Amino acid sequence: MAAFKEWVQSEGLETSGKIDQFRKSCIAFDAEDYLDTLLTATLSREPLLPALGGLPFALQKHIDDDLQRFRDAEIKPIFVFNGLQAASKDGTMVAREGKRAAKILDEAWGIYDQGRGEDAVNAFGKACTYKIQHISRWLSAHLHKAGVTALTAPYSAAPQLVYMQQQGFCDGIAGSAACLVFGSERVITSIAWDSGVVSWVESAACQGRLMFSAEGFADLMLLSGCVPTLLPAYAEAEGELPHIQALRGILTQMRGDGYALLLQRQQQHKDEEYLDAFRKARFAIKHSVYTKIDGTVETRDAARAPGDVHLFTGQRLPDEIYYYLLRGVAGARILNWSAHRHITETPPLDGGNSHSYQDLVQNRLVDLRVKALAVLAVNLNRYFQHGVFHAAYWFNDAKSQLSVREGIEPVKGLMSKWHVPEAVLPDALASHPLAEALGLLADEKSAKSTVTERPNGAPGILEKPVELLGNAVLRALHDAGYMYADHTLSASGKAIQAAFKEARSNGYIEMGVTETEAEEAILVAFELLKLKVLNNQHMFPTPPYSGPPLRGNDADKDNTLLVSRVACLGFFSHREIGYTGPLSRHLLAYQQMATAVRESLRDLLEMHACAMLMSGSVSRKTIGDKELRDLGTSLPFTREPDLGLALVVKSYLDELSNEPAKRQDITRWFNYVTDMEGDLQKAWKLWACVNAGVQAAETNIIGESVKKVFRNADKWLQEKIAAAAAPNGLV
Repeated sequence: MAAFKEWVQSEGLETSGKIDQFRKSCIAFDAEDYLDTLLTATLSREPLLPALGGLPFALQKHIDDDLQRFRDAEIKPIFVFNGLQAASKDGTMVAREGKRAAKILDEAWGIYDQGRGEDAVNAFGKACTYKIQHISRWLSAHLHKAGVTALTAPYSAAPQLVYMQQQGFCDGIAGSAACLVFGSERVITSIAWDSGVVSWVESAACQGRLMFSAEGFADLMLLSGCVPTLLPAYAEAEGELPHIQALRGILTQMRGDGYALLLQRQQQHKDEEYLDAFRKARFAIKHSVYTKIDGTVETRDAARAPGDVHLFTGQRLPDEIYYYLLRGVAGARILNWSAHRHITETPPLDGGNSHSYQDLVQNRLVDLRVKALAVLAVNLNRYFQHGVFHAAYWFNDAKSQLSVREGIEPVKGLMSKWHVPEAVLPDALASHPLAEALGLLADEKSAKSTVTERPNGAPGILEKPVELLGNAVLRALHDAGYMYADHTLSASGKAIQAAFKEARSNGYIEMGVTETEAEEAILVAFELLKLKVLNNQHMFPTPPYSGPPLRGNDADKDNTLLVSRVACLGFFSHREIGYTGPLSRHLLAYQQMATAVRESLRDLLEMHACAMLMSGSVSRKTIGDKELRDLGTSLPFTREPDLGLALVVKSYLDELSNEPAKRQDITRWFNYVTDMEGDLQKAWKLWACVNAGVQAAETNIIGESVKKVFRNADKWLQEKIAAAAAPNGLV
């Protein structure tokens, strides 16, 4: 996207006008292009984002500042996000992009390990837009909370924006090349608030400068990677990404025909997969898909579309599902997997070189993923219920198969028993949905009162927003194994309930950066325990995984590692500025494992919310567009934690295990942390909650050996904390 904007600027193709000309107007933004600009622009980018995960620390400030500027300029913004992937962006193409980004990050870590800090920052900055789907989810929710319209297109945002402009829903659209490729006459490329200037480029100007037809211009943009929702950039050799100008010269020889160019190059650099993807991308442009004002999903020029549209868009889902996608109830991941019957696993931010992460995504998370797919399939036809899903992984050529067929009837029976009315739900459920939902079931009598079937199959019995949130969360927790069929807590449910009880007792439940931080962290911890990956084992080899605990004896290092891994699940306080401080690829690798689990839990919640709506359980009279948007925003796991808290904890405990004369003040290493002491106290309380749940768990779910590891680590931690509080405990 940035490449196109740089090209039009270098060619002098932009037209500019004053912001005052847009007063009282409505501008619809390609949300992912807007986010891409923030993540890569010199004044707003935070190059260490791929080394930390989570959100850029200044991102919310930049967005809020922009929203205030829109209000001051009397401009109404609308943000449209990308939805499902087109078939041209299949697993092979996604895997190529993932491997390329992983190579960049691996090189960046190598530079960092050599002690070349500034060079490492620049190297990390080359991958600032890799694996940012969670940031898009947060941005969509944040915009909604700010009163700004945020929508998700059925596929690419660009054709949706073009449709909105053509139908008069907005006065202009802001984005990049994709908007022109999908038929817009012009697109706003930048808004310079300081100078009060808006710049845009017209499709005719681009085609005239290139001396290409509209089709030739589209081919050039596809091959140069300027329409990333459809196709990655064409590279004749690994790592060689042609510039727009260079490709233009090559394409001119083919009279602007990208397909002819690829056919010719097949003789020298055989790449039938890219050729096939290019063909599909062309058709995806010609017969693009968008949502109309009445909620129906339309294919452009449908009368002339071929009968096998699904080959370049993916299998068509019901319009109702696209509507829930539009309103933010569902994310695109599970819908993508269902539409394409394919799961493509890409490398995590740490590179994914460890067997532990590979085993997690290939084997241990399969159960949660199949459950989410089964929940969606309950209300779909036999194609989705009986089909086989193929899973591919970046680390080997082996492909596995998943089936949801056997999970359909059990989850259907589970969902039929959850129609809990507002009168039964806890008052605080809207603020702490996970903790309050399980708390409701702690009492056996209350638990059994939640067994609520629809009387005679009557539709629309859930009428209040809190009922939607409560029942979606309760269904997902039940599906995840935290309660029995009679709705009483299972052994896992009782263990996590003990952790929630400790969180209320020690105040951790109210300490989060977000309202749901504490309960999310605790739930993820117990999911990691169930998957047998929350431990003090050395799962990531050094090298290449630099930054493990270094101080003290083996017991000190093991305990520091375990406590730091728990701290990966929380947020820390940081000024609204880019991070500077120590990094740890070792801890990042674990944080990425936790992120994979969080994503699977979020998928399960979203699919249960969708299934509840599709089953007819929800009243259409009282639940409208706003309530649906509120539901998607209020579901847990909207925001992903960064690595900051774990880095603080690891550094602090490492120094406590150092020789007293050599201990250093770690506050000097974290220049922009705003409340170091508060962060440490929060980390200790999170640890106390997890340990309380572990010790309360029955031995059939958490064995005595694991309990002993946690008990020993807790005793060690209390001794370290007491030593730090002593005079001259930590210089």
